[in-house]
Amino acid sequence: MQSRNFPFFFIFRVMAKFETLYCIMVIAVGVLFLVEVGFAEEHGDHDAHRMHSTSSLNVMLHTEPQTVQAGTSATLTFHLTDAKGEPVTDLMVHHGRVLHVLIVSEDLRIIGHIHPEDFESRDIMMELEGMYTVHFTFPAAGKYILAVDVMTADAEFAKSLYVEVAGDEKLADAVQDFRREKVVFGYTDEGGDRYTKAVSLTDGEGASTYQAKMEAPDRIKAGEMVHITYHFSQDGKPLTDLVPFLDAPMHFAIVSTRFDGVLHTHGTVPGSEDASKMVKKDPHAGHKRKKAPVAGHQHQGITPEKFGPTVMLMTTFPEAGVYRIFGQLKHADQILWPSFMVKVEK
Repeated sequence: MQSRNFPFFFIFRVMAKFETLYCIMVIAVGVLFLVEVGFAEEHGDHDAHRMHSTSSLNVMLHTEPQTVQAGTSATLTFHLTDAKGEPVTDLMVHHGRVLHVLIVSEDLRIIGHIHPEDFESRDIMMELEGMYTVHFTFPAAGKYILAVDVMTADAEFAKSLYVEVAGDEKLADAVQDFRREKVVFGYTDEGGDRYTKAVSLTDGEGASTYQAKMEAPDRIKAGEMVHITYHFSQDGKPLTDLVPFLDAPMHFAIVSTRFDGVLHTHGTVPGSEDASKMVKKDPHAGHKRKKAPVAGHQHQGITPEKFGPTVMLMTTFPEAGVYRIFGQLKHADQILWPSFMVKVEK
């Protein structure tokens, strides 16, 4: 009798165990569902905030030391916030960097082009709070403009701030120079398209020398697109092996003697797809989006691996006046900084 009833007790015990396991699974699935819903809502809120936050951009500058001294390295921290005061952290990688800082002296003789990625002291945790840091040594006392160039998924932003630098050695008086052919110096790349020092147009301290020629229309009018062509050579031979610098054939910082802003733009290689798009006034010319890497998105130009000796600048000057066009391009491991001035009529 006992032996005949044993299977029923066994079956009952097995069913009881399955019932218990079933209850546990139901509870676990319910908990996971609630967690997933909460995560989805939080993630959705984050996306909605991100789209809203990048509709505008505010930039505040903090310097260390507070009074910047000429000849001494200064830490420059840019705090990026949106219209609600929330940190902006969803910057895209464009032209090889998340944030570009162009630095120009009031006499239009000193230029710098630096980025947070250029320094080993880069602090990712600070960047998660919308604070991006660079380091720079201002060579002379006076006023400098700092132009910040960033891109989010929604828009591209350019903001300008000013720094007064103290010190005994002062900036020189501004001089107008409309020559169209010049000797320009090359400065050795610090690695990975980096050059973190200030470049003076008059110090002649480069590691190499080149010849640059600029061709521009005799009359340039404000508000009208102008084509400016650069030709580069060394020892009398055209340079046909120029290489991309920060995902572009050439970078430009255009500043007027009014010292009221910096236009950061890029050159194209004549006959390339970029140049054709620029001629058609495509606002996205010279750029293409690639698959997003692990951190951020890539935003870069279509630049041949080797090109030269000609690079073209197509731009529009907003107002009449005198402008200095600072250039930056690369040959082998040398970074060149050609600089020319133009007059713009009404």
